[in-house]
Amino acid sequence: MADTEIIDIVDEKNNIVGSASVTEAHDKKLIHRVAGVFVFDVDGCLYLQTGNKYGKLDLSVGGHVKQGEAYEDAAKREMLEEIGLDVPILQVATFLPTNARRGHYWRLFTATAPNSWKFTKTKEVKSLEKMEVGAIKELIKNKPDLFTHGFLNTFTELVRVQKL
Repeated sequence: MADTEIIDIVDEKNNIVGSASVTEAHDKKLIHRVAGVFVFDVDGCLYLQTGNKYGKLDLSVGGHVKQGEAYEDAAKREMLEEIGLDVPILQVATFLPTNARRGHYWRLFTATAPNSWKFTKTKEVKSLEKMEVGAIKELIKNKPDLFTHGFLNTFTELVRVQKL
């Protein structure tokens, strides 16, 4: 999403209270909606972005929700744009992290990539890596700086809600 694209601004209860560009929302730390999808393989391993603009391990898929767009629609759009996957998604949680640095009000989803799916690099994501959930937890404990702030917040919520 372009930094000039208009997004909805929300309050602490996720009610729309205005609109702004992505840049303005980030600069002013305005609360706004972001959708994230944790994509698993059929064996339960999680796909993490490794080749992205942050240079850190990140969610399988994540992005801003456009003005007037539903979280679910944004999640599916981002999944197709970022990793070329079009499969059903399941809602996990909606939350505002207590330590949100950029004002992201998250809605998290999960998806399962079929065995037949093969990732091909896109404009936004150069590479994905599959990791077991236990290995991710261990890596977070020992080397949290390898992960984006958003991943740490959302993965913690995923583990909490799904009791992983």
